[in-house]
Amino acid sequence: MKRAMAATTTLLVSGLGAVHAGPASASVALPTAVTRTAAGNYLPAAPTRLVDTRIGQGAPIGSVDTGESVTVRAAGVAGIPATGVRAIVVNLTAVKAHSRGWFTAFPSGTSLPATSTLNFRAGWTGSVTATVPVGADGTIIVRAGAGGADLLVDVVGWYAGTGSTQTGGTLLSPQDPYRLDDTRYNKGALSSGSTRVEEFGFYDSAGSRLKAVVANITAVAGSTSSGYLTTWSGTGTRPATSTLQYARNEVSPNTTNVPVTYRGVDALGNSRYSFGITAIGAGSVDVVVDIAGFYTTAADGVGSVFVPVTPTRLVDSRFGLGTTKAARGTNSTTNLLVPGHLVNTRTQAFVGNLIGTRATTGTHLTMWSGTAPTDSSTTNVAPNRERANGTVVVTPRNDDNTRLRYSVYNRYASCDFIVDMTGRFDTSPDQPAGAFSSKRIVSHKSYPMPTR
Repeated sequence: MKRAMAATTTLLVSGLGAVHAGPASASVALPTAVTRTAAGNYLPAAPTRLVDTRIGQGAPIGSVDTGESVTVRAAGVAGIPATGVRAIVVNLTAVKAHSRGWFTAFPSGTSLPATSTLNFRAGWTGSVTATVPVGADGTIIVRAGAGGADLLVDVVGWYAGTGSTQTGGTLLSPQDPYRLDDTRYNKGALSSGSTRVEEFGFYDSAGSRLKAVVANITAVAGSTSSGYLTTWSGTGTRPATSTLQYARNEVSPNTTNVPVTYRGVDALGNSRYSFGITAIGAGSVDVVVDIAGFYTTAADGVGSVFVPVTPTRLVDSRFGLGTTKAARGTNSTTNLLVPGHLVNTRTQAFVGNLIGTRATTGTHLTMWSGTAPTDSSTTNVAPNRERANGTVVVTPRNDDNTRLRYSVYNRYASCDFIVDMTGRFDTSPDQPAGAFSSKRIVSHKSYPMPTR
């Protein structure tokens, strides 16, 4: 028996361009289809747990403590080929940390970088999604820089490497984050075991198929709420993995790549897609969804490919690295430049971590191009705690057209921040000169998944 569904529907206009009256038709000239180079293309994987040190899955039983490392097989698992893998996208979870510390994920066969991937505190359980280049032997390393916790590693996708013959890959169209949904304002809080469907109309002048979105999922938990969220396509069997964990009275973000389901064409001729968010735990939890990019099949070759870089700390306001040495105050924006040796003239965005620390009160930080205001957040920071979240950051050219720029915004009180970079997205080598595809969400509704 299907239950009646209460839905909220929004036409998205401001900041996203006008709502189109229909899709590209025979009267509209489309870019010519091109033969695509596979290297740097993204392919979703069946969400699969690779490591769980609580039970000895993929690593010995027991917490990963200071100086200890876990080698994670990335190639040849979860439908990922044994060769031709440039990087994997993994969700790292620290479970019941016994002391404050951090994990760093990096490619095998390389030196330990001076960066962190997941920061944790004693007693805490939480997650971050990271894009990690794969070593020559098909593995990555996760090392505890300090402290210790049990470690979970779930794979959600991968990028094809040089020489790969893989077909069906996607290109990323990055964009500044915008808020798709916020259940605090539409009475859509998720109770344990329930799934909320995010359905949207999508316009793409090239007629490409959308396969996944870059989404920052934020759980806003009340005084009786704790558990985890799983993002998934919303069709078939829900994967036995988690996207983020949330605890009582905490705001918990995690940016990840979410696979979508194609739902046909709407009355205006735009393609419709959806994905699901499931809550498991005690009490109910509100969820905020911000979108920062689209992975499409890009028949016209327009989009960007992933290029790994040596994990690098770009900014640390505690020590004056890459910016002035000072915590940021209320409503402050810090304008920053990407080091020239890490990017090139084809770079559209970079991927990395934003870490908030030493906050004097609860606040949120936003990392984006700095081009126009955004109502989205990247990471949420509680007083005297650290919180990391991965993100994709659009990098336009600065005013004199010589460097790539981006910005970090702090909402409340005083807070330091750290920026780490692990890769970049460059214009596809197959992109025709001057080609442009207008990819954007043009409408949205959310509703509870019906029970059967």
